[in-house]
Parts: sequence; structure tokens; C-alpha cells
Amino acid sequence: MDLRCQVNKQTEQRKHDLVKSLGFWQISFLLTLRRRARDDALADAQGDLASDDEDSEAVHAAEEDDEFFETPDQKRVRLAKEYLSNMGDTRTPEQIQDQLAKQRKTKFQVSNLTLGEPRFLKGHKMAATCVCLNSNEGTMYTGGKDCAVIRWDVETGKKDIFPGGRNRFECGGHFEKVLSLCLLEQRGLLVSAGVDRVVRLWDPRSPSNSSCVASLHGHQNDTTALVPDLGEEQFYSGSADKSLKIWDVGTRRCMETLLGHVGGVSSLDLLNKGRPLSGGADKTVRFWKVDKGTHLMFARHTYAVDAVCVSDQDRFVSGGQDGRVMLWSSTSKKPLATSSLGDGKWVASLAAIKQADVFFSGSVDGTLRSWRFGRDEEGQKGLQLLSAAEPIMAPGCINQIAVGKRLIACAVGKEHKFGRWFYDKKEKNGILLVPISYFGA
Repeated sequence: MDLRCQVNKQTEQRKHDLVKSLGFWQISFLLTLRRRARDDALADAQGDLASDDEDSEAVHAAEEDDEFFETPDQKRVRLAKEYLSNMGDTRTPEQIQDQLAKQRKTKFQVSNLTLGEPRFLKGHKMAATCVCLNSNEGTMYTGGKDCAVIRWDVETGKKDIFPGGRNRFECGGHFEKVLSLCLLEQRGLLVSAGVDRVVRLWDPRSPSNSSCVASLHGHQNDTTALVPDLGEEQFYSGSADKSLKIWDVGTRRCMETLLGHVGGVSSLDLLNKGRPLSGGADKTVRFWKVDKGTHLMFARHTYAVDAVCVSDQDRFVSGGQDGRVMLWSSTSKKPLATSSLGDGKWVASLAAIKQADVFFSGSVDGTLRSWRFGRDEEGQKGLQLLSAAEPIMAPGCINQIAVGKRLIACAVGKEHKFGRWFYDKKEKNGILLVPISYFGA
């Protein structure tokens, strides 16, 4: 018994010494982590996640009563000790600080954002619906309502068309409209999906007349969105059948189906592993925690959400058929900032410079808008959605945007990717390329 007491005293002393060794910013970071974890727990109790336990609310209230009488110093030390206890007692102060440094994400503010002279490439016979770039931005892949998947040389504009054709069931490619693409560059695979409900894998280095290397079945309706997970061992697909599916690249099988949307899933994005973001026809945005089997729901749009994108590990953006753009945080049920394009100006696409404060939107009126979230010069409270650069006009509806370090690629069509609500025969089908340059601080 005396030995156990001695060990406990030594453990407490080590925690106390470890807390004292941490600097001010480490303590602040620990407090932030604890506060975010508590907000997530509160969201769980409020019904945003799969669990809904009334006892958790009572426990949370009791904890708040106990903590009310703490001094700031006592609270800081207590939270730090709790965090270190959860991490384990075997870590040295140096290891703790290394772990904290790895967990902190590098965010930067974009300055001197400049959009160059746009260039338009023709290729699709019908509306281009999706686009993605490889890592060096020298090659681009697009899909369209003509059932074609096209590989482009960005510099020369030369294109290679993969097999595909409406109702050509034996063509070796899509026999219905292509709605989404994503590139698994580390795995040497291009993934495509569309109205034929089939998720197809291609070898992007193969000759253009080659058939797809695998066809994955599982969705019961149009497959509308694709996004790779970090590490590219898995990727996610969203469908009009109201589900998300997780596919394993190695076995080429569906590993799990995520349910929650009560309308079709229209868009996907991801920044952190196992944390996809989805938007749907049910007017909601949902932030998924795959390892926990739960998700957060954000409902402020009044019409279908056609586009979502993740800016950093804390914030993400949604755009809908109500013409509104909303900036969100995973710790708040209300948007941090909103802006409206006006009636009839549906937001069809969104893309962000990752870990930065700038994103881009495309709408059915053919306008590529640049946004920055921050506080204006007048010092108003809260974040504002401000213009980051002069808008660029495209000759059609901007159905999807891919943002690189030097280039923005926009899939443009005479009509919206999901329907013919805004068809204009005077507009064009193709790809708009816009050079981009900026500094990060």
C-alpha cells in the first residue's frame, strides 16, 4: 500500500513538473483543445451526433458548477494535467512539445492575390461537370454530360478522350453522364462516377483508348461526388441515394456506408483523415467523424446545398441554390459569416486554398468570385466574407473548381451539372483556366 502511494505521488509530481515546463502558448493550446472537445461533447448531447444521452448534459452541468469557483491559474493547471493524463504518463516534456507541434496546423493569410488572364479550352460536346489537377498542375482531367473523361495537357491544350458514350454499355467506360472525378496520384489511379451509378477506376498513364481497370458497384442512384482520403488508401463517394460510401483502394470494395442525409448527397470535400464534409439536397451540411460513427449537422440554407469546401481544420464553406455562401466552424451551430449573391444566382461550386483564408465560388451566372474571410478595416466584431480579387467571367455555369498553387481550373457548361434549369445555347462547354499568384504570411 505504501508503495502504491509512493508511485501515485511520483506520478503527480511528474505531471506537476511537466505542466510547469510548458510555456504559455502550450498551455493556451491545451485549453483550446479542451474547449473544442467540450463543445463537441455538448453537440453530441444536443443530438447532432448519433448518440443522444441526457445523462451527459447533467454531467456537463455538474462539471461547470465545480469549475466555476476555480481561479484562472487553477483551471489552466487542471486542464493541462487532464490532457497529459489522457496522453499517458510515459512521455517526456520534449515528447509532449513535439506532439503539440505536430498537432498544430499551419495556417496562413493570403496577400496580394492576383488572377491572370483566363484561357478557355473546348473539348466536351456537352456541359463539363467536374475537373481535377495533378500535383504539378501539368495534367488535368475532366468529365462531362457527354459521358467522356478527358485528359488534358495544361500547357498545350492537347487532349486524350477515354472511352465512353451514352447507352454504349460495352464501351469500357461510362454510358451515362459523368458527374465527379478525383485523382489518387500516389496509387496511380483516376476515379470517376456519374449517372450510371458505377464508380470506375482508370490508369491515368494508360493510352486514351484503354478501358477502365475496375468498376465498383453499390450506389442505388446517381453517384454525384468523390473525394480521396489522406494517404489515398480509401476514398469517399456521395450519391443521390442519400448515402456516402467508403471504398478501399487495395481490395476495391465498399468498406462502410454512412447514412444521415435525408436527401441526395451533392458534394464532398476533405482536409483531415476520416473527416469528410458533405452537402445535400436536404439543405444541410454534415461533418462526419468516421472513426466515431457520428456526424455534425449544420442547417441554415433554405434550398439544396450544391457545394462545400474545407478551408482548414476549423472552418469550412457551403453554397446553395438559395444563392448564399456560408462560413462555418465545427464548434458552432450558426455560420461564422454569410453572404448572398442574390435571387436566382445558385452557388454551383466551391474550392479553397487549403489552410488559408481565401476560397473561390462559381455560380450559374458564370462568375468566378474570390473570397477572403476576416475582419474589415472598421473593426466590426466577427468574421466577414470580403472580396479578395476582381471577379472573372466564364462563358457558362461554373460546375466545379480545382485550385492549384499556380492555376485555377473551372468546369464550365451551358447548363447546371444536375439539370437544365439555366440552359443557354449562346454559352460554351469546356474548361476555363485562370493563372493565380499570391503570397502567404
